[in-house]
Amino acid sequence: MRNRGADAPVEDSPSAPAPRARKKWVSHGLSNAIVYGGLHYGAHWLPMAVLNGINLVGNSLAIAFLRETQRGIRENFRIALGSGPREAARLARSQFFEYGRHTIDAWRLRSDAFVPRITTFEEDARVLAASRRGGRGFLLVTGHVGNWEMGAVTLRDHSLTPAVVGQPELDPNVQAMRLELRRRLGVESIDIGSSMATAFKVRAAVDRGRAVALLVDRAYPEDQVIVPFFGRPTPFLRSPALLARFCDCDVLPGFFLRAPDGSYFNVWGEPLRANPALSAQEDAVRMLSRVARDLEGVIRANPTQWFNFYRFWSEPAPGEPENAPGDDLRRS
Repeated sequence: MRNRGADAPVEDSPSAPAPRARKKWVSHGLSNAIVYGGLHYGAHWLPMAVLNGINLVGNSLAIAFLRETQRGIRENFRIALGSGPREAARLARSQFFEYGRHTIDAWRLRSDAFVPRITTFEEDARVLAASRRGGRGFLLVTGHVGNWEMGAVTLRDHSLTPAVVGQPELDPNVQAMRLELRRRLGVESIDIGSSMATAFKVRAAVDRGRAVALLVDRAYPEDQVIVPFFGRPTPFLRSPALLARFCDCDVLPGFFLRAPDGSYFNVWGEPLRANPALSAQEDAVRMLSRVARDLEGVIRANPTQWFNFYRFWSEPAPGEPENAPGDDLRRS
């Protein structure tokens, strides 16, 4: 399928030519140059005792003042895990501090003195080798769980170059800091433009043997497929299934988790291939349903590493009240 050429992609390739609209997903304003700059430079120079103190104080303040954000997080745990009010509140508080630890680790990667310990090296090698065929790469799909930067470390440890597909940060200063960190990790960036331009960039990266990474659990109206996730119909990004057809490569689900001792371990789903006997829509539902199940399993095992700081499901499921707690939080 990948040999069709520029005039070929039709039903089974990304089809909307317009650039995707920029969107702010979180319900707080902390993703700014001041906060990120402090982490970016502080994590490079400050000792761990000081960084841990900043995490404790900073996130204690966040818990005290970000009431709406907490309400949305508690609602996520109620819907996904069936958590009662006290358990949901405990998980929400823990999530803030866990995110702080992950963020410190990510920015510490700027320093040659910090080498993260990844405990699944042999299993990672087996899984990654299975999706590298003839020197070509694959699509690595993940969700907002764990530490994505450690995924880049894992790939580089196995002589793979990561290429991240995504939109630039809304704040150009934050974007510059992220790009610097990616350069430090040897990560390429593929910015989302028109869908066909992005598709050709992705295929070129796969042909060069890259592991092209996409986050799939935040979808857009023009690029989504509805799949079961924690028992609810949920939009996931449709692009990976279309790109798998267009690029003729594997879709490999992968998740990069932090252990209590500060080491990291990776969890993999079974690699997926496009099924040309199905329509593009049917195949997208099949593939993304599998990815959603894999992501759900990882979240159930590691709930405080599910980093959505807003109400994930904006609409109540059938039979739920319209004014369920946290409904005032929207993805805006």
